[in-house]
Amino acid sequence: MTTTVLLTNDDGIDAVGIRALSAALSREYDVTVVAPATNQSGVGGARSWWDTTVEYTETDAGYAVEGTPADCVAVADAALGLDPDVVVSGCNHGPNIGAHILGQSGTVGAAMEASFLGIPAIAISLYDRGNLPVPPTLGTDAFALASTVVTDLLDDATRGTDGDIALPFGADVLNVNVPAADDEAATQPTYRLTEPAHGFDVIEFRPGETAAGETGFDERRGEMGMELRDRFWREFLRGDVPDDPGSDRRAAVDGEVSISPLSSSRSVAADQTGEVVAIGDEE
Repeated sequence: MTTTVLLTNDDGIDAVGIRALSAALSREYDVTVVAPATNQSGVGGARSWWDTTVEYTETDAGYAVEGTPADCVAVADAALGLDPDVVVSGCNHGPNIGAHILGQSGTVGAAMEASFLGIPAIAISLYDRGNLPVPPTLGTDAFALASTVVTDLLDDATRGTDGDIALPFGADVLNVNVPAADDEAATQPTYRLTEPAHGFDVIEFRPGETAAGETGFDERRGEMGMELRDRFWREFLRGDVPDDPGSDRRAAVDGEVSISPLSSSRSVAADQTGEVVAIGDEE
């Protein structure tokens, strides 16, 4: 039975990453592309409001949706009537690593939306160790390892008696980050199971101020506000990597393929689910 794949992203339907992944996956799987018509990076799992018409058109590359990555998954499900075995979101141009980025990434947001609908999903992103966090414009060849990794993960997935696909490691969603193909580490890549790293800075800035000790970043000054920044990249550029082995960011620094198994329920109630509990002081 040929595995059916819904392919989406947040960089837009014309992005190099999704084109490269579509060409590679189509050799082995039945792939349908449903992706944003324009760049939707950083929108997380946002969906268009209930009374908003989400328009889509069929193009040579697939279905272009005037909406978010999560909208694309909804359009594929409700409007197009697709019933894919798995959703693949990416390949993103730049890494999606760290716990705080899970709520910001449109790539991960689309994968989570699929999981909410009962479809297993893989979010795949590419990093360039020489240009962290955001790589320069890359060509199709840079995404070769990303295509191989997704294929490997799909090949390791199991199909139950009901026909449904189960991803490796019991995950609802796999958040995967891979090095660019021209990285020497990509020749014989190490696949490492990881957890999203924690830690980011909340930086207050005021008109005319500069950030003490900050180098290599363009500061947005001249207005009151708060700026959320992942402190890892600043420390990485200084040559100080704070993450422990096992974090997704540590794996990226080491040039490894980071695989973070995620649960879409985000619940930790476990065996206590359904119990009546006492909260606060009791008389």
